[in-house]
Amino acid sequence: MAIQLSLLDEADVDETMAVVKESFDTCVAPDYTEEGRELFARVVTCEYLRSLPNRQGFTLVAKLGGHTVGMCAFRDGNHITLFFVRPKLHGQGIGRRLFDAAAERVRRNVPEATKLEVHSSPAAVPVYEALGFEVTGPEEVEGGMRYVPMERSLVT
Repeated sequence: MAIQLSLLDEADVDETMAVVKESFDTCVAPDYTEEGRELFARVVTCEYLRSLPNRQGFTLVAKLGGHTVGMCAFRDGNHITLFFVRPKLHGQGIGRRLFDAAAERVRRNVPEATKLEVHSSPAAVPVYEALGFEVTGPEEVEGGMRYVPMERSLVT
């Protein structure tokens, strides 16, 4: 089956949040304090996804067989706010396809953007490095959520 990419549609919000929750719980939550896990759950909601178009953002979803299996969300024009693929599907190129399509959308729609930014969870740093990102500062903790600031040039 082929992966289909599309912008988040209202009908996809709940299933997309299920991907976020499953991926977060499996891959990110172990590195966070209880405070960080609670903060993530309070902030990252269906309403948060719905708000991104009003925050210079968008959410791209990947579907396989009609089911959402990955997502990449941006805010503030060039900041990756969420990027998850169902854990059982890691390593199959879904994240790369999502990222490449999302980066191209930023290039087209935010012509002043020269770089992409992300606050990567410690576990995701190798994934972002494989996508061409570089660490730009030391690991930080805010509200119990650990992250590493990273950037990637958009200039081709």
